[in-house]
Amino acid sequence: MQKSLTTNGNTWQLYINKPIAQLIGVNPNEYSVSLVIKNKTLFVEKVCETTVKENLCVKKLIKRSAGYGLNLPLPILELLDINPEEDMIEVNVDENRLVIQKANI
Repeated sequence: MQKSLTTNGNTWQLYINKPIAQLIGVNPNEYSVSLVIKNKTLFVEKVCETTVKENLCVKKLIKRSAGYGLNLPLPILELLDINPEEDMIEVNVDENRLVIQKANI
């Protein structure tokens, strides 16, 4: 699905609805997710013990109305080659993680 990012202070935010968050294993008591970037693609998945041991980037989701918000700072968007003011992003669920990349329009 294609989505746009919204501004949130000095970061950009992606809205994730509850059913999508549940597909990747986020529960109401734990909002932490890990971020991994490979080949201009961002992988977002639930934090587990191996994630903490590998010292990957861990972010907290923000509770937003009927879902969650994921704040993405500009350096992460630059690594993904995304201009949040002009580009749309493609969000897919692959097994138990979100796959986020620049949409091909």
